[in-house]
Amino acid sequence: MKKLIDYLKDKGAQEFFNSMSLDIDELFEADGIDSNPYREFNWELRKNDSFIIVNAIPDENIQDRLFWEEWYIHNGEVHHHILSLWRPKDFDEIFVCPESDDIHPALSFGKKWYVVEDPEMKPMLLRR
Repeated sequence: MKKLIDYLKDKGAQEFFNSMSLDIDELFEADGIDSNPYREFNWELRKNDSFIIVNAIPDENIQDRLFWEEWYIHNGEVHHHILSLWRPKDFDEIFVCPESDDIHPALSFGKKWYVVEDPEMKPMLLRR
């Protein structure tokens, strides 16, 4: 199995994280984790005039139990969002994804997401 970090680098994610001043090797370092916990996620890199975004969204059939993560920079501020279709105890906003746009993955369109602004940039499934 290809390591997650190698997969992301092959997709070009290192450039996107560098634009956010985030170190991909540090973020996705996963000593002690034998399998890729993101194997059922779709990784999408998006860029427009205002945003640089890395999306990790689970396959549609598991969105009811796994969350969508996005890292992005907008107006010089870096954010890490944890988004879920279920209502967590604490959340920062509700985001209803439009039916289409140029920065969000198609798997998120037309759904109501609960957004947690996560100050920790480390991916949720790689935390110990």
